[in-house]
Amino acid sequence: GTGTSPQGIAVNATTNRVYVANSGSGTVSVIDTTNDANTLFPQDIAVGVAPRGIAVNAATNRVYVANSGSDNVSVIDTTNDANTVLPQPIAVGPAPQGVAVVP
Repeated sequence: GTGTSPQGIAVNATTNRVYVANSGSGTVSVIDTTNDANTLFPQDIAVGVAPRGIAVNAATNRVYVANSGSDNVSVIDTTNDANTVLPQPIAVGPAPQGVAVVP
């Protein structure tokens, strides 16, 4: 299954990937829904503390994760399933709960 305390979910319909923000484990899980396979990627992606909100920009293959416990937003590059967290999270106000993307 996914990490502990899943709080948010976002879908990239272009790549058939579902991203789940796991607040309790500080991770994002990735599910491949191609051909209804619903296969969980073997490795969760480590992000900030207590991730809650999550959004996908399908045009740039980026996933944005609002980390409530670390007051920032992690950015994940999902190009070719690389799932690489960019080195500098975006600092925001206290305890962000959500995030949205306009492509």
